[in-house]
Amino acid sequence: MYYQAIDGFYPRAARLRGVFDRRFVNPLDTHRDRFVWDFWHVPEEYTYLRTPAFHYFPKAIYEPFHRYLVRWGRENLGCHDISPPWLSCYIEGCRQQPHRDLPHGPLAFVYSLTPKKRQFTGGETFIRNARTLIAPNFNRLVLFNPSVEHGVRPVRGTIDPREGRLVIHGWFVNPRPFWVGPLLAPEVMGAISTGLRDVALRSQERAFISLRLRISKRGTVSASRVLFHTLSARDHSQIARLLEVAKSLRFPPKRSATMLTLPLLIDP
Repeated sequence: MYYQAIDGFYPRAARLRGVFDRRFVNPLDTHRDRFVWDFWHVPEEYTYLRTPAFHYFPKAIYEPFHRYLVRWGRENLGCHDISPPWLSCYIEGCRQQPHRDLPHGPLAFVYSLTPKKRQFTGGETFIRNARTLIAPNFNRLVLFNPSVEHGVRPVRGTIDPREGRLVIHGWFVNPRPFWVGPLLAPEVMGAISTGLRDVALRSQERAFISLRLRISKRGTVSASRVLFHTLSARDHSQIARLLEVAKSLRFPPKRSATMLTLPLLIDP
């Protein structure tokens, strides 16, 4: 899959959106919160308004979202943190030209706070080889491979920030195994290192894959599945092989089972 879109991602999305709406409700206000935006324009590359998300929102509203996103990334991707996110606003003429993001992180994310009823056209995320445009639906989280050429279609139809494309975006970083259960770190890392030592995976471009393994109390893998991957269609044959190898991993026996999220980076 080239990307994953998760709708209804954050239960308190309206609280984040509400902060933005309140600050723009009266265009004649001159309070300091209105003067934090950078108009980022790089000819033939980027044009939009941006500001650090962490500093824009009140701490009591932003930190629960940040923790929620980080925890989700650990449990579902095996990425233990995120880069400092940006809050970006796109109005008439704003866009991102096709580009690649290296070496920020193995997965990019875009979380949309765009109004449910859009007053503009464009603003979709596009990814090379993905045969669709990804709309910035409210409370939608989108994941994709940042090393693949991607961008944002020009926004047309509004110069009102409250009607524009509003997103929090950044990168998931620090991929390493994440597990819940009695296994200890040396036991997990030792089994993975031994079991995957001779597995040589290749892809057309840098790719990412995360697996969910259920490790029984006997130390065998009783279930395995792919949570997310960015392998191209040409490289899908490697997924079955990887799952087969994962099922052969052996861990020390314990009194109860362990759930393991295993992230892997695959180089060309």
